[in-house]
Amino acid sequence: MISAGQATRQLLLFFSLHALLWGGASDWRVILCVPEDPAHEMNVTWRVSEQMDSARVQFMQNSPLAKLHKLDLIEKLADMEQLILPDSTTVFAYSVTMKALEPGTQYVYRVGTQNKWSEWFVFKTAEKAAAPFTFIYLGDPQNGLMSALPRTFRAAYQAAPNAAFMTMAGDLVSVPDDDQQWEDYFHAGGWIFGMLPQVPVMGNHAYYWGRAWQKQHSIYWRPHFKLPENGLKTLPETNYFFHYQGVLFVVLNGSEQRAEQAAWLDELLERDQSTWFILSMHQPLYSTKAGRDGTKLREHFLPVIDKHGVDLVLQGHDHTFGRTYPLVGGEKAKRRQKGTIYINSVSGSKQYGLGPAKRDLFAITGSDTQYYHLIDVGKKTLTLRSYSVDDALVDEVQIQSVKRN
Repeated sequence: MISAGQATRQLLLFFSLHALLWGGASDWRVILCVPEDPAHEMNVTWRVSEQMDSARVQFMQNSPLAKLHKLDLIEKLADMEQLILPDSTTVFAYSVTMKALEPGTQYVYRVGTQNKWSEWFVFKTAEKAAAPFTFIYLGDPQNGLMSALPRTFRAAYQAAPNAAFMTMAGDLVSVPDDDQQWEDYFHAGGWIFGMLPQVPVMGNHAYYWGRAWQKQHSIYWRPHFKLPENGLKTLPETNYFFHYQGVLFVVLNGSEQRAEQAAWLDELLERDQSTWFILSMHQPLYSTKAGRDGTKLREHFLPVIDKHGVDLVLQGHDHTFGRTYPLVGGEKAKRRQKGTIYINSVSGSKQYGLGPAKRDLFAITGSDTQYYHLIDVGKKTLTLRSYSVDDALVDEVQIQSVKRN
């Protein structure tokens, strides 16, 4: 016969394990991901330690009524991927694309199964036509995931709670086969990840697993995100694009198949009529860290960027901050000449020293500081505002639109 103290400890252990298996957003790693058509779709993924029976998402247009579970909800069964972690633990990743959504409309949703549900989250679809909006850009999280990173996420979200999406320029974690790092990353994002669609960019550290640098990226990338598969077929969910209210947003994988991506990008930009072209990739074309220079990247991508007058390139990797002047062909754009602005940034605790190989191309640089950036997209003007994590404005620049093709 067990004592009352032993019974209490066993009960606490039971509830602790139950909370671990069936917790909320950060425990389940619920995250919205941008779809190919943000006006009519939304992607969501989550991950749990125990397989769900008929896992699904429930959603509907947002309502103020408290008893949402009694309303006429739309249900969609989830796709499931079973994943074995390095410690031989089995986990289960689920993903759903919510389809046939109305443009410019708020929706409420939750994920789970039977009586095991996440909390309710709210998101808003994109407008069908071009319209002003704001989005958040961050450089590498990677380190300080439980200490430094949360304040960056929260500061950015507080500054732009109605942002359309958040993009991070690679190296979300340092060692992708260390599941604790992913747990810390999702804890840092918390419920924000369930409300604000994410646009993740793959960094070089996605290729560091098994205690060595590998030619193939970690298998733990795709189960965490559901992203458009409209890029190169050989780079699914690491090279993709989407349109958002007048912007063509393109994500590139700077670690492999650069020549192939450059050819693909040239073809994509050639036929697109969007007001704004914005690219994001992890490794910068113009470095701000001492001892680096993006020569190979410029060799492949610069001719395409200059040819099509790309407006803005969002980057990471160098763990410093730097924003160039408008550039054409590796030089400052001349008067009346369309140029491209490149920016590098960092959101986590890993910081490097400054040492731009081409110092005269940068209008501003900074180091040993966490940053977030807000991009305000208008009909004729795009405004890039850069803040340190204490909400101090450190830089602001405007880009004027040009007629495409």
